[in-house]
Amino acid sequence: MKKQKKNCLFFDIETTGLAADISAIVVIGCRTSEGDCIQWFNEDGFSQKEILKDFLNYCTDWDQLVSFNGATFDLPFLQTKIKEYGLSDSLSEKEHLDLYKELRPYRHLFPLSRFRQKDLETYLGIHRKDTLSGRKVIKAYQSWIASGDTSWKEQVLLHNKEDLDGLVAVSDLLCYPALESGEFSIQKALISHSSFQAELLLNQPFPKAARFEKDGLSLEINEELAILEEPLQEGMLRHYYPNPKDYYYLPKEDIIIPKSMKSFVDASSRIPASPSNCYSKFKPEHDFFEDSASMQTFLVHNIHYLLKK
Repeated sequence: MKKQKKNCLFFDIETTGLAADISAIVVIGCRTSEGDCIQWFNEDGFSQKEILKDFLNYCTDWDQLVSFNGATFDLPFLQTKIKEYGLSDSLSEKEHLDLYKELRPYRHLFPLSRFRQKDLETYLGIHRKDTLSGRKVIKAYQSWIASGDTSWKEQVLLHNKEDLDGLVAVSDLLCYPALESGEFSIQKALISHSSFQAELLLNQPFPKAARFEKDGLSLEINEELAILEEPLQEGMLRHYYPNPKDYYYLPKEDIIIPKSMKSFVDASSRIPASPSNCYSKFKPEHDFFEDSASMQTFLVHNIHYLLKK
C-alpha cells in the first residue's frame, strides 16, 4: 500500500485526445490538500511547451503527485510531451500515488457497476455543476479556439477544477487499504453473548458508513469507529490466514498444514487451502486478551479476509 503524503499535489489534465503523439494538452490542473487550485490553460492551441514548463516548475516543491488513473494516462501523456519539447523529465523523480490502482482491489465492496472517478464521487454524495464528458471537453475547447467565447473556456476550466475537487474527495477512500494494513488501535475487546467483539479506532476515518459480512464475521464502520464481531463456534474463534496458497486443508480434521509438511499426510486426505478454509481455531483465553500484538495480527488477518473478494 502506498500512503498519501502530507506534502502532496493532486493533478489532472485535459487533452484533445488519448494518443499523446497526435493530441494536445488543453489544461494542466493542480490542487493542494489545503484547497489551493492552479490551472495552466493552452490559450491558443500552441502553448503546450509553456504550460508544461510552468507545471514542472510548480511541481518542484512537492514530494508526491496524486492522480486517478494517472499511471496509465496522465503521466505517460505528459512525459511524451516533455520528450517532444526537449524538457527535463523531473516527473519521473517524483513519487506518484494513483488512486485508481490503490482502490481497484476494493472495487467489489462498492455498489457500483463502473469504477470511474465520477462513479466514486457519486458514491460519496458529490454532485457536480460541470456537465461535460471527456468528449464534450474537446468540443468545448475547439469552440473556444474557433470563437474566443469565454463561456467555452470557463466550461473546460470548471470541468478540470471539479475533477481536482473530486480527486481530493476520492482520496478519502484510502481508508480501505489503511484499514486492511492495520492502521487502527484496539479500544476494547471482549466476549459477549457467545461472540468475540473488538472496538477499533481507525487512523483514517471512513467518509461513508459501511458494513461487511462473510461466514459469520461482521465489520461495522462509522467514521473512525469500527466494530468487528465473530461468533464463537464450540467455544472457538477462527483466525483466517492471508496466504492460502502456502497451505493444505485437511477436511476430516478441519485444520490446515503448511505445504512443506505435505509428505506427512496422504494425498487423498488433503486439498489446496482456499481463503474460506485457511484458518486455525483457538479458544480465546486470558493470554489472548493480554497479548496486544497477537490480537492485532488476528484482527488484521480477519479484516483482510472480510475485505478480499
